[in-house]
Amino acid sequence: MSDGRSGSGTSADPASVRPGGTAVLRRLVTANALSSVGDGARFAALPLLAASVTGGDAFLVAVVAAAGRAAWLSASVIGTLVDRMPKHRAMIGADLARCALLAVLFLLVVGGAAPVAVLVLIALLSGVAEVFFDSAAQAIVPALAEDRELERTNARVIAAQITGTGFVGPPLGAALWAWWQPLPFLLDALTFAASALLLTGLAKRASGARQGGGGGRRQRVRGVLRDTWTGLALLGRHRVFRRLMVVVAVLGVAQQAVYAVLVVYVVSRLGLPSSAYSLMLVAAAVGSLAGARTAAATAKRLGTRGSLVLSVAVSAVSYLAVAALPWWPLVAVMLAVNSAAVVLWNVCTVSLRQRLAPPDMLGRVTSGYRLAAWGAMPVGAALGGTLAERTGLDAPWAMAGVLLLACLPLLWGLTTTRERVGDE
Repeated sequence: MSDGRSGSGTSADPASVRPGGTAVLRRLVTANALSSVGDGARFAALPLLAASVTGGDAFLVAVVAAAGRAAWLSASVIGTLVDRMPKHRAMIGADLARCALLAVLFLLVVGGAAPVAVLVLIALLSGVAEVFFDSAAQAIVPALAEDRELERTNARVIAAQITGTGFVGPPLGAALWAWWQPLPFLLDALTFAASALLLTGLAKRASGARQGGGGGRRQRVRGVLRDTWTGLALLGRHRVFRRLMVVVAVLGVAQQAVYAVLVVYVVSRLGLPSSAYSLMLVAAAVGSLAGARTAAATAKRLGTRGSLVLSVAVSAVSYLAVAALPWWPLVAVMLAVNSAAVVLWNVCTVSLRQRLAPPDMLGRVTSGYRLAAWGAMPVGAALGGTLAERTGLDAPWAMAGVLLLACLPLLWGLTTTRERVGDE
């Protein structure tokens, strides 16, 4: 039984197999970084705009925020469409669509006419484009990077995203909003345009690789639904994917159970000012970036299966430690440790899906898997809020740790070799 360090036992040097690969991958990483900075700026500014337009109506502000994530409900269908088209075209099209949407929003804000219904629509359509981009971005990596370099490449992409959305984008968006309210949305439009321009450099490389079954096939509704069901069926019957989906759903429940009440926990349980909540989020972001920097080396040393076990075990211990000792320095450290472990999980599972999924189904596999993760998050938020209200603010942390410990047996016997793709 392989330890999952590589999908194939004899992988040549990446540079000798894919000439120019470093430059192409640099374009991919930079494009992700640029669009992530714009996303981070929008994430900070859009709620401010919604609050300004609605007069601070909390419900309507929440509706605008939820609209951006509602697109993940159609992730499986979008994954099917991604499998039917060249991946680089899906990414460029998604960037250009978001550029146009944000340019329209910029003009509306300049003109002082941005009704809440339009904000909801723009948030929803931007979310759809985001799902297209993210699904295609993960599906294109195996065409650009050598098998043995998947973890390193995925870690670089994730690090770029974390830096943009966690460190650079939000404070930049808030600062631009304070200076001139339309500016964050102009910045976002420009970053998507720059990302699309960079991605045009992937076209020659990507078009020569297996891109799925797009070609001349007509995009009939019945065919799309049939192919979507085929992708979901693969996830359900494939033993490795099935186990990973169960664990990632539990990870989503655990994480949201804690983060949904974190601001209340910081103020009421730790006795800190509300401003300390943002510092806790910064600690988590630092941990995420550290995890992205070390994930490839950890996967190389421990193998995929060992890294997944470590990730879940560390996450569980971090939650249980906070439940046992609610001391703010420990909480900050455990949030950082937990975030690093989650990024290790993401890097390893993304790479594993890229190795095990049929190339013409990778978009569907990616979207279906992520639907399981995102779909579980509202459940976790509801559970965390209910437990905190009825049992106490330590209860969500304890529940999260126990749930993750219960998932470890699913990972101990995990087989991560390409030869076992058809296992039931």
